[in-house]
Amino acid sequence: MRAVFLAAGEGKRLRPYFNRPKPLVPLLGLSLIERNILSLRECGIKEFVVITGCYADAIEEYLGNGDKLGVEIKYLHNERWALGNGVTAYTFHQEYRPGEKFILMMSDHIFGLDLLKNFIAAAQKIKEDEILIAADRRLEKVYDLDECTKIKAERDYALKLGKKLGDFNAVDCGLFIATGALLDALSQAISRGDYTLTDGVNILAGSGRAKLHFVNDFWVDVDDQAGYRHCEKMLLQSLVPAKDGFISHHLNRRFSLRITRYLARTGITPNQVTVISFLIAVAAAFCFALGKNICGGLLAQLSSIIDGVDGEIARLKFQKSNYGGFIDSILDRYADFLIVIGITYAWYTVKTNSPVVLMVAAAALTGMPMSMLFKEKYHALTGKPFLPEQYDGIFRYLPANRDGRLFVIMWGGIFNLLPAALVILAVAAHCQTFIRLYQARRMV
Repeated sequence: MRAVFLAAGEGKRLRPYFNRPKPLVPLLGLSLIERNILSLRECGIKEFVVITGCYADAIEEYLGNGDKLGVEIKYLHNERWALGNGVTAYTFHQEYRPGEKFILMMSDHIFGLDLLKNFIAAAQKIKEDEILIAADRRLEKVYDLDECTKIKAERDYALKLGKKLGDFNAVDCGLFIATGALLDALSQAISRGDYTLTDGVNILAGSGRAKLHFVNDFWVDVDDQAGYRHCEKMLLQSLVPAKDGFISHHLNRRFSLRITRYLARTGITPNQVTVISFLIAVAAAFCFALGKNICGGLLAQLSSIIDGVDGEIARLKFQKSNYGGFIDSILDRYADFLIVIGITYAWYTVKTNSPVVLMVAAAALTGMPMSMLFKEKYHALTGKPFLPEQYDGIFRYLPANRDGRLFVIMWGGIFNLLPAALVILAVAAHCQTFIRLYQARRMV
C-alpha cells in the first residue's frame, strides 16, 4: 500500500509557537510528518504521496524525494487548499491507481506504532467500495474530546460523523484505509459545495460503507500547544518496555525519560549514549577501588539510569539496530565486571589474603550475567520476550536484574556496606536463576 498525507493547511494554532509549517514542527527530535513517515516505514510502507498547499515549497525542500528516510515520496499540490481538507484529499485522484487501497492520514496526527500495525493489518476487512476508519470508543481517554470529529457507530460501521454531533459513541482518529469509493464520494460532495473530508465520508456512511476499526493504543491530534505537550508526554511514556525490571520501571525511567526528552533534540546517537553509560560505570569502579564509596555508588546508579536512555532514543528516533543492541549488551557485561572488581579490590585490601572475599566475588561475577542470559535463551526458544512482571511473580523483587544490582551497589556505597551488597548480589542472582530454571519447565 501507499500512504497519502494531507499537509496543505496553515496550522494557525501552532504557528505562534513554532515559526515553520505545522507538518515540520519538531517533536522530540523529528518533525511531525517525518515521525509519521518513519512510523509507517516500520509497518512496511515505502511509498508516500504528500499533498501540499500553503507551504508546498518548504515541505518539499525539507523531505526531498525521501531518500534520507529510506522511502519514496511524491508530491501533489492543491491550489484550492483553503476550501477544506476534502478538496486536499480529493487531489489524490490525479495519482490514484484503479483498484488500490491506500492509507490516508493527517500529517499532524501522531499514532502509537502498534496502533498503526494493527490498523494496516485490518485493511483486508474492507471491500473495494468501502473505507476503514480508525475510531476510538474509549471516550474517557480521548484527549480534547470537544475538538474531535464524533462518530455515531452501530457495531463496526459508522452511521454519521461530525464535530458537532450530539449523539455519538466513538471519535475519528484521522486515519483511514481508503479506496476509490472515497474519491468518488469526495467528488460528489465537492460538486454540491461541501469541502471537508467528513462530508465525503458521510456519503459512504449513509450507504453503510464506512467500516470502523477500534483502536487500543495512543493517538494525538497535535493541533495546539497543549496538544503538542500531551503528545510529547504520550510518546515518552510509550518508550517504557514491558520487560523492564522493578527498579528500572519505578525509579530509573523517571529520570531517564527526562534525559531522553532533552537529548532527543540533539544529534547524539544511541551508541554514543551507550559508551557514555559504560564510561560512567568505569569511573564508578575506580571510585570503589580508591575507597570513594559514596561517589562510586552514585556513579553506578547514574550509569544504570543512562543505560536506559540509549534504548529510549533509539525507539523514539527510529534508530534501533541489532548492532546497537549487541554493543549495549557487551558493554553492560564489562561494566558490571569492572564495578565488582573495583569493590572486590577495595574489600580485599582490608581483608588481606582472605579467601572469603574471592569466593563472594566469584559467586557474584558468575551470577550477574545469568538474568540476561536466561532472557535471551527464553526468547530464542519461544520467540517471545521474557517479562519479569508477568513470569517472575513475587520473585521479580529480587535485585538480580541489572537495574536491581546497581541499585543495591549504590546503597552499599552510600552506607559503606559494600561487602554486604556483594553478598546480596551473589545470593539474589543465583536464587533467581534456579527459580527461573524450575519455572521454565512449564513455560518452555
